[in-house]
Amino acid sequence: MRRSHPARDGARPRPFTRVRPSVLRLVRRLGFGRSDLRRPVDRVQRAVGVALVVMFLALAVPLASWAADRSYRTGLREEAAQKVGRYSVAATVLRQPADAAASDQSPATVRARWNAPDGTPRTGEIPAWPSAGKDGIRHIWVNASGDLVGPPMRREQVVVNAALTACFAVLGAGAPLALVYMLTRRACDRRRAASWDRAWERLDRRYAG
Repeated sequence: MRRSHPARDGARPRPFTRVRPSVLRLVRRLGFGRSDLRRPVDRVQRAVGVALVVMFLALAVPLASWAADRSYRTGLREEAAQKVGRYSVAATVLRQPADAAASDQSPATVRARWNAPDGTPRTGEIPAWPSAGKDGIRHIWVNASGDLVGPPMRREQVVVNAALTACFAVLGAGAPLALVYMLTRRACDRRRAASWDRAWERLDRRYAG
């Protein structure tokens, strides 16, 4: 007598069993599935699709790697170039704008004092932050003259730019191939429709005669 396995009898269907029919339908819709009813035009479409997929895999990986490496190296050079002539100094808040005291909104800028790289004291408006108040301190970036400048590029930005460049390279490689497959499928659909029309005409003549 065969003994039932409780784990198998009460087991729920695996998640991929529900996904598999959808994947198979998509594969058949794209023309890659097997069927005895397929015609030469179907096999042509499938061959073109397989060739385009192989071409995409052959192009996407090296192209993405090359684009990411080039973007990363360019970003490193730009990061190093931006750091030349820029200095991080501590700025002390002197006061907030007069109209900020009567307003509930934080001011856009505050009056601050800092020293230029050569030690010359400088004062001016710097961007405010939520906790900015009198005697608040924040590090800012200045040039050799002590004028306020933007921060240099960070290493995280270099990495993100390289990753985005690789993604765009993959999309750039895949878009023309996808367009070729869409045009091929459209041409094959027209040939299939014409073939079905001829088959129906032969069937009508057979039963009419």
